[in-house]
Amino acid sequence: MRRAAWSLLLGVLLVLLPATPALAGSPPSGTERGDQVVLSGDVVVHRSEVSGDVVIVHGTARVLGTVHGSVVVLDGPVEVSGTVDGDVVSLTGPTSLLAGARVKGDVWAPRGKVRIEVGAAIRGSLRRGNPLRLLAPSALVTKLGVWVAISASTLLLGFLLLLLAPRAADAVFAAVTARPGASVWWGVGLLVGIPLASVLAVVTLVGIPFGIGLLLALAFLYSVGYTWSVWVVGRALVRPSRHARRPRRYPAFLAGWAVMRAVGFVPFLGAATWVAGAAFGLGLMLVSVWGARSATPPRTAWTVAPPFGPAPPEPRAEPVPVPSGQEDTAGPT
Repeated sequence: MRRAAWSLLLGVLLVLLPATPALAGSPPSGTERGDQVVLSGDVVVHRSEVSGDVVIVHGTARVLGTVHGSVVVLDGPVEVSGTVDGDVVSLTGPTSLLAGARVKGDVWAPRGKVRIEVGAAIRGSLRRGNPLRLLAPSALVTKLGVWVAISASTLLLGFLLLLLAPRAADAVFAAVTARPGASVWWGVGLLVGIPLASVLAVVTLVGIPFGIGLLLALAFLYSVGYTWSVWVVGRALVRPSRHARRPRRYPAFLAGWAVMRAVGFVPFLGAATWVAGAAFGLGLMLVSVWGARSATPPRTAWTVAPPFGPAPPEPRAEPVPVPSGQEDTAGPT
């Protein structure tokens, strides 16, 4: 079902793109083809052919062979006499399942008619609803509990990080403009490298405690990375006041948190932003820490104080006045 929804979304996006209509030719039988996406035209999968997903915006789909995926037609009929491993979706046109047809998924016909001959088999169900029900509010509400838990956790974690390390938050945001590319690459490396290092540590037996501890800390580390990404988004929206008299860190974090959690409520997109945010935040954190470590501290002139307080000033020798008339008149001999 998810495969069919993704295929249908791909077809809709192709409609929005400026492209010329494409016709799918019929290659010789006995070949294996990948996914087929057609704006306007017909697709025929012959008996000896194997195809991937078939997505047609306007046209006809005929499946006599095997489709390792779903068949989705936005406007047009669908005829199946072969095997479809996924779903068969026809939004407006009729759907015909001839004798010998095998559909392992569901058959969706929201507005068209369905004709099923004797000998056709559907492993899934025959549905009349919307195949994009995964994006419907009723389906989104089922994930509300997880969304609320993640939102509350990141909100509390963000406030805690800003309270304990406000200067570190400023350094993390500075790393976005200073080294954005390095932050991305280091973040991807940490996202993949930390679990790999944990597994290797467990395999070596000697590092079992370290590996297990690192594995248990993965969720927290990824949450910290995602929280730093939330902070970066918020700081880009809410900047400090003029002359930096008020840093306005908490309003900035709230703005970024609202944006990121709104995106996180969308299926598929929420998971993608979580992974990307965790990786980018870990990279920013590493780059900022390394920059602070490699910075050269200013030199300070040190003076040694005497052990018992400051030393008294040395007496200055003043010239002794000579009485008048007693000047030394002796000349060179």
